[in-house]
Parts: sequence; C-alpha cells; structure tokens
Amino acid sequence: MNNSPGIKLLNEFDQERLNAFLAEKFSFHQEDPVHSKWIFYDTFDWRLFRKDLILYLSGNNLTLRRLSDGEHLDSLICEQWSVFADGLQDSSLKGKLQSILGIRALLILGSVHTRASVYRILNDESKTVFRLVHLGVGSSPIGETPASDAYLILQPVRGYPGHARKIEDAIDPLGRSISIWEHIYNSVLKSMRIEPAVYSASLGLELDPDQRSDRAVKLILRRLLEIMSANEAGIKADIDTEFLHDYRIAIRKTRAGLSQLGAVLPEEITNRFKKDFGYIGKQTNELRDLDVYLLSENMYRAMLPDDMRRDIDPLFAKMKLLRREALAEVIRWIESPEYTVILEDWREFLDTPGESADPDEPAGLPVIDLARRRIFKRYRKIVKDGYSIIKYTDDARLHDLRIECKKLRYLIEFFESLFPRKKVRRLLKQLKTLQDNLGEFNDLEVQQAYLLGIAHQLPIEEERARLALIATGYLVDNLEHRRLVVKGKFSQTFTDFTVPENQKLYYELFKANRKGKSR
Repeated sequence: MNNSPGIKLLNEFDQERLNAFLAEKFSFHQEDPVHSKWIFYDTFDWRLFRKDLILYLSGNNLTLRRLSDGEHLDSLICEQWSVFADGLQDSSLKGKLQSILGIRALLILGSVHTRASVYRILNDESKTVFRLVHLGVGSSPIGETPASDAYLILQPVRGYPGHARKIEDAIDPLGRSISIWEHIYNSVLKSMRIEPAVYSASLGLELDPDQRSDRAVKLILRRLLEIMSANEAGIKADIDTEFLHDYRIAIRKTRAGLSQLGAVLPEEITNRFKKDFGYIGKQTNELRDLDVYLLSENMYRAMLPDDMRRDIDPLFAKMKLLRREALAEVIRWIESPEYTVILEDWREFLDTPGESADPDEPAGLPVIDLARRRIFKRYRKIVKDGYSIIKYTDDARLHDLRIECKKLRYLIEFFESLFPRKKVRRLLKQLKTLQDNLGEFNDLEVQQAYLLGIAHQLPIEEERARLALIATGYLVDNLEHRRLVVKGKFSQTFTDFTVPENQKLYYELFKANRKGKSR
C-alpha cells in the first residue's frame, strides 16, 4: 500500500454497503481480499516513536514508516528475524535501525489482523483509472469476527487526473480524512493499555527555582527510584543489556545526589542510604562488567590478526558462562527480602513530607541557590585539578578527575530545568567530550586486567586455553597502546573544555553573589 491519505469509514458502512454504493456510480472490478497480521515493535524506551516512526512485521516483510503521515521509508523481506538490529540481514533498513536502536531489543507492542480488498475503478474502455483499498482492521482474523475499524485508501492512477477528481468527490461523504497509520497504531496501543513514551531514562523534571531545596531533592531522588523500578523486570527477563545499564545509572545518580545534596536531608537518612545504595550497586558490578566485554567482542576480535581471532573463542565462552551465573545472582538479589526492605524504606522516606520549618537552613533555601553553589563548586575543582594534571600527568589523578566530571554532569542534569536549556546542553556536550576521553582511558586500563584475569581461569593444560591466553596477551598489548594514545589526547581535550567561552558560560549560569543571586 502506498502512503496516500485515507478515509475512515463510518462504523455502519460495511463492505457490502460499499459495494452497493460503488455499483451505483462506477464500473469496477473487485480483487480477492488479502488477509494478514501486522505486529508492531518498539524498544522499551520508545526510540522509534520518539522519532515519529513505526515498525511492523507482516508475514516476513518488515516495514518502517513515518508515523504522522504513513510515508513508506524502507522495508525488508526477513530471511532471519532478530529482535536486535545487528541480527538482521544486511540491508538499508538494517542500517537505519542500527543507528536508531543501538543495542536495544525490539519489543512487541501489539498486533492487528487486516483484510485488504482492492477495487479497480474502470473507465468505458475497461482500463483501470483509480484504485480503492478497503482495509478492515480487527483484533482477530477478519471474517471470524467483524472488523473494529474500516478504512478506504485512495490510490490515484497516473495519467487520469480528471477521473481522480471525480471519484474523490464522489466518495468524500463516506467518512473523514485521517492519518490511517497513526490511527491504527494508536488503536493498537489503546487496546493493549499502553501509554506511548511512558518510559525514559532521563529525569524529565521541571523544577521551580523558588522551591525548597529538600522538596526538590526528594523529587529528583523519587524520579531516580522510578527509573530503577521500571528496569527491574527487564533485567530479570534478560531482554537487553540496557535495562541493567539504566538501572545502574539511576543508582549512581542516587548516590551522587545523597553525597552532594544530602545536607538538605536528615543526616541519619543520608548516611544510611548512601551505604545501602552503594551495597545495591555492588551486587550488579560483575554482571555489568561481563555485559560490556561481551558487547565489545567484535571490536576485540578485530584488534587481533586474522589467524588469531578464533583462538580467543574460549575466553568469550568462559565469559558467557560467568554471565549466566552473574545474572542468576542479580535476580536472586532483586527478589530478596533485604533488597525489598531497602527500597520500601527509601520510598517511604521520599513520600513523607518531614520538612525543616526554618527557611534559613539548607533544606529551606530555594533550590536555584543550591544548584548554583554545588555546580559551580564542582566545576572550579575540575578546572583546578585538570590544570594540575596537565602539568604533572598522573594516572591515578586522571581517574579521580573522571569521577569529578561524572559528579558535575549528574548535578547539571539534576537541575537542568532551572537554566536556559540551550546553554546547558552546550555545556553538557563539552563535558561529555571530556568524560569520554577520561572514561575510555579508565576502561582500557581496567579491561586489560579483567581480560587477563578471565584468561587465567581457563584450563591451561588444554591447548585451546593456551592459545586463548596468547591471543588475550596480544589483545592486551593493543589495548595498552590505545590507552597511551587516549592519554595523549587529554591535554587538548581538557583545554577545549576550559576555553574562555565555556568558562564565561559557567560563571554566567552558576556563579552566585553573596545573596545567592546569579551575576
């Protein structure tokens, strides 16, 4: 079907009445109806929907359309189905989906059954001058049950503009013009009781600058708890690795919030839950490490000579086995009474008002003042430490700076809604570039020790294990070379981060005078 506008038929206007209506006005030929089932997909975080896209499978035909107007963008006859874009056969659609979905899995949103009947409108010479498609849509195969919705899709035939205008005018009273694809898609979501774009890993908060700091901090922490909870089922079902990733980021941000903003909360609460969330985070460390290394398998193999790439198979086989064990441990932890009690206590605290009555205490200060002070203090420390590292390069201090940058980013994201969005996004972009450099440097160092540690767990008496150890050693040498290259880029990356325009923007947005007002 093309992307011509459609008309939604009135509910009482069934196909038999359509046949009678057309017979009074036109000569036509009705083709045999085609029955099919459409299965709609998106990721847990709605990556397609957020880009105005719909993806559906009909038989083995996978199709991508624009949601708002139904324009056909690409399609693929699937020789192999995969919920991951990387698993699809090479094609232009695979490339489009890879760039949008990344490593997220496609989830079924719902499905509909359709029956499409094509009417060819004929002229006096029995030539086809126009096509109409009557599309019945329902939750069960059409025929076994009536269609819940019916649409008429108009398909003018090139070369017959006069006939097209006449036919379109004649059928105009049958219904109202709509976007068929958007209507069908929304009907599917409604039938499944699904709210589109209901999940996002971003905070998505709109804070009031004059709001009490303790109330605002609780809002931030409550939102992070929602993100954690939303990802638990996906972790346990092992749908894709991003569930654990988003879950862990929410934990890290919670810990950062308690560490950097905890002064506005009761001291005993801050102390307890900093420890609790640190403990929760540690339970998932092993699983996340294995996820990262297994996701990097193709990259690691590409760093080896051709004749050595198969030698490393036992290393990845071992990691897959360890991952299954680590996942089982994480599931046991999430389902444990201890975990449940921690989160229930945390939720109870966040939902309890319990505020200090004194507006001059940190908890009672406007959140805009808290945001400026914390962000600017963290920024100044990063600038000072970074210049010192440039002068006296030290690996340990680079790791410390990476952590400081992460804390700054979390702070800015917490309070992003309080400042001009365009300016904040510019600062976050520059900060991310610095973080990427520091993060890659750290990761490359950690990876070397981790991969060698796994390789040494292999049964060294077996020849395959010895070959895997040799290949791992070669890989580690390459990783060390990359680490030194990345380290060499730090000076320029940090200099770019501290350019005068950036420093001026930090001062403009976050530097406060003694009364707490922005300069």
